[in-house]
Order: sequence, then structure tokens, then C-alpha cells
Amino acid sequence: MKRLYALLIILIVIYIGINSFSLIFNDNGTNDANDVNESMITVGASSLPEIENFTDNTLNDTTISLVDSNKNMTILVSEIDNSQSISDIFNNFVSSNDISSTQTIDQNGVTTYLAYSSGSDSYNADIFFNKNGQNYCISGDNILSSDSDYFINHCKGIIDAISINSTS
Repeated sequence: MKRLYALLIILIVIYIGINSFSLIFNDNGTNDANDVNESMITVGASSLPEIENFTDNTLNDTTISLVDSNKNMTILVSEIDNSQSISDIFNNFVSSNDISSTQTIDQNGVTTYLAYSSGSDSYNADIFFNKNGQNYCISGDNILSSDSDYFINHCKGIIDAISINSTS
């Protein structure tokens, strides 16, 4: 039943769409280019705006952690290997892990693969996507069912905002 509840929440969140994007990245609901340029987070050769309520920490050259200590939530964002298609990476991940359910969605033109491992009151999620020719994985562990919308909305915002840094 909890899996169905999680899937229902995810489907509802998908319909929310881009409107939540501006609320996630700044509190006035606008996407002012000056605000974005002043506070960028680097993930490998990519970047995204800082996210309100989250503290970022670089783990290595291609992975950052985003921590919201108020929600006891950590989101890992990684650039991953580009030598395989993102669908092959996802299928290999699913076949080698204990996954409760999977889902494929279109997140504003980006094909996004989701894998969930359900627990009694929480779940783990791994989200795979390719944007601008770069493969990415977003992971969250022990996401409380009550924080599911919060987690999913932030992941959608990350997918929408992440971009390859300019080489100039």
C-alpha cells in the first residue's frame, strides 16, 4: 500500500510542473539572472543554482551532497559515466539492486528514470537522466513518506536547472 501511496504522490507531483521550480530556487518566485550567477553550485563540469534550505558539500570531482538538516535529508547529485546510454545505466542499476518499483517520466523534455526501494516508513530513490549530453544520478536515502513531495520537487528543480558550464 505504501508503494501505491508513493506512486500516487509522484504522479501528483509530476502535474505540478515548472511552477514549483521558481519557488525552490528563490523565495520571491522570480528567476533573476543576477541571483543565479552569484550563487552557483558546481557538480563536475556542470552547475546549478544554490537551493534554499540546503547546504552543499563537494564530495569529489563529480559528486555533491545537498543537506537539509531541518528535514534530516541528503540528496546526492553526481555526473556519471557517459560511455553508456542512460537507459542502459538505469537497467543495469535496476537488475543489480533490490528495487521495489521503477518509473520513467518526461521532466520538461528530459527523459528521467526513477528507481525506488521501499521501507516501512521511508524509501530510497535513485533518479537517472541525461541532459545536454551528460549523464546524471540523483540519490536520496531514507526519505520519509511525509517528505516525499519535498524531495521530489527538489529533484525536479535540480533536473530543470542543471547545466553544463561554459568552456569560455
